[in-house]
Amino acid sequence: MTHAMPARPCELQLTLGTSHEEVLRTFVREVALAEGIPAASASFIAADCAATWQALSAIGDANERVHVSLHVQHDEVRARLLLKGHTRFAQVVSSLGRRLPQGAGISCRESGIDGWEILLHRSLLEPRDMQPPEPVPTNVATAAGADDIVVELARKADAPGIARCFLTVYGHHYVHSDVFSPRRYWARVEAGEIIPVVARSAEGEVIGHLALEREAGAIVAERGEAVVLSTFRGHHLLERMTDRLSEEAPKHGLLGIYAEPLTIHTFSQRNDVHAGMPVCAVLLGANPESFRPKDIACPTAGQRQSYLRTFRFVQPAATRALQDAGPYADRLQHIYSCLGAEVAAPAKSEPTPATSTTRIGVNDRGYGVIRFQEIGRNCIIELTQALADVRSLGACSVQLSCRVADPGLPLLIATARGLGFFFCGMGPGFAEGEDLLLMQLLTEPLDTTKLQLFTDEAKELVAFIEADRKAVSLLTG
Repeated sequence: MTHAMPARPCELQLTLGTSHEEVLRTFVREVALAEGIPAASASFIAADCAATWQALSAIGDANERVHVSLHVQHDEVRARLLLKGHTRFAQVVSSLGRRLPQGAGISCRESGIDGWEILLHRSLLEPRDMQPPEPVPTNVATAAGADDIVVELARKADAPGIARCFLTVYGHHYVHSDVFSPRRYWARVEAGEIIPVVARSAEGEVIGHLALEREAGAIVAERGEAVVLSTFRGHHLLERMTDRLSEEAPKHGLLGIYAEPLTIHTFSQRNDVHAGMPVCAVLLGANPESFRPKDIACPTAGQRQSYLRTFRFVQPAATRALQDAGPYADRLQHIYSCLGAEVAAPAKSEPTPATSTTRIGVNDRGYGVIRFQEIGRNCIIELTQALADVRSLGACSVQLSCRVADPGLPLLIATARGLGFFFCGMGPGFAEGEDLLLMQLLTEPLDTTKLQLFTDEAKELVAFIEADRKAVSLLTG
């Protein structure tokens, strides 16, 4: 018997869950009968769908919607299940394939970045004595153990899987939008802008991602673009991926790597501790409140998002030069000690120049940066004007940085405090291998007691920053 494919096939939308199994079975069977499929074949394809649905429900999110449709063509009937953001459903295919009887088949393929399509095939020329398959146990697809997960350098073919990971965890609200475009993402890899690694399940699926992001000429790189699917958390994958990148970093001439973990939870902070990355700075109000994973509650609601900065030398560092940092000297010495770096006062240098050399910038998230490449005697004029400029460009939070070895450091610290800047931390190797002092100014209220902090070191640093913030407010009235 030959059947023509219907021009507009019927479609059913359901959320995952075993409670909908019989609804699915009935829908598929009734649509098949309406298309003239023999009763036995209609029952077979309905049973195939029910078995597949049971397996998917065991590993899926109950809030995920599945589009189900039936297509009949020539001597075959096909049931199509389309899901969003669930490449891990590929895990059930081989198991189901072994359970389906002769004349039945299953296949899967990607559908866009965040889609996954499962097709069930059933011949219309089956023997009459065939029996529908038994239900598949609900534990056919479970998250792999730590020993089954491989961490390795990413390949070009991984780009779509990486995009799906970010869509699953962050939705479309992730700061680095290039991860959602496999073509643009891999162009950055080929240009040397990022060095990525992935965590891969036993089935070969990309379940985690981490990359080193490097500016041109920099000898430190940010360990960023971190994501791990929720069902695979708890295996220290971020730590393992960090270790792999730490092995790779010296091959690219890098001195160290840093990270900027969230303060709405302590998960990534815990991994930084395991990865040997102490806290060296706190970036208050760096991003809008909305910039956070979509499936995590926000204890800092009502204010901009803040981040820690952690750092790790990946090769021996030379002795660090530090000018007199006044009220920040002891704190900087303590941070250097945590990083395992030696510190010495620099040799006497030329007198402070008359004029300063500065650079400013404001990103589209309201975070402004003022960088003193050289501190001159006119730094109060330069800083006042630079602050006015970044504020006029929409900066809600402003970071001030300068080299800790600059002879003008004491003058700039006093000037910045008088304008409302307070201590923020340091950036080791951030200035072509030299270290930066970081200060900050906020234009909106921010309660540091809402920050979720894992280590005593982080809590002590935030307490120091908050004390300096209050002291500066008294200076500025």
